[in-house]
Amino acid sequence: MIRWLLDADELKITIEVSGEATQALLSNALADLRLVPVNESEGFVLSVTELTPDRWELNDASEPITRELKTPGDLIYHLSDRVIFHLADNLRERHCLHAAAVELGAGACVIPAQSGAGKSSLTAWLVANGLPYLTDELILIDRSHQITGVARPIQIKTPGMAVVSALLDEGSEILHGELANAITATMLGGSTGDQSPLDIGLFLFPQYLASADFNLVKLNSAEAGMRLMSNHVNARNLQDHGFRTMMKLIRETPCYSLEYGGYDKLPKDFSNQLAALTN
Repeated sequence: MIRWLLDADELKITIEVSGEATQALLSNALADLRLVPVNESEGFVLSVTELTPDRWELNDASEPITRELKTPGDLIYHLSDRVIFHLADNLRERHCLHAAAVELGAGACVIPAQSGAGKSSLTAWLVANGLPYLTDELILIDRSHQITGVARPIQIKTPGMAVVSALLDEGSEILHGELANAITATMLGGSTGDQSPLDIGLFLFPQYLASADFNLVKLNSAEAGMRLMSNHVNARNLQDHGFRTMMKLIRETPCYSLEYGGYDKLPKDFSNQLAALTN
């Protein structure tokens, strides 16, 4: 067995993994989470037991929750989901937003959205077009209002793979799953940011609509504040539910909504357009 530790200062999560094939699989898939090898488990403990080379048992001792998983994509999805759950459920010094993020110049473009809004698909496009990847699911905002992303592999639901697959480098070994498919920034010809804390340069609230053209609209503070708070996932842990901090960020940061009906609707220089909005 090997153990990896995710140390989020006020919270520690240990991932225990048995089986050489599974250790190799997760070591590659979770490389961007910056897990550190340790000898002893600390904090919340998630264990992955290799039953066969293509079947696993995932256990979260704190709940307790046990799942038997039969595809590598679903293993990555459920394991990273438990990591994200514990961060959002227990952090009290940082704000947790259900949001994707990419580096944009010297700062970050933060993409808050509910599931099904096209957040991960849009993130994949931005990464394929040169913006370093930070996360597709959760950002942490510290006391100085800088963000870091929980950099699990980008999770693409099966219906979206037909579109996203066009962005992938030839020969990319996608980790397929029944629920979601895991792809990395390198599969998209892109890179992952170094996870140093970044200022927020832009909030972008996306909505995929099959019939929509490209529609980018600047939001006022009230509209942006309502959208941001609806994606604040640890508000119950924070003084005033994080409202004062979120509204301060909204007032100081450009905020836009985006409707789009597919990659063909996005301008080829959209990444550059986003960078210009931060100035």
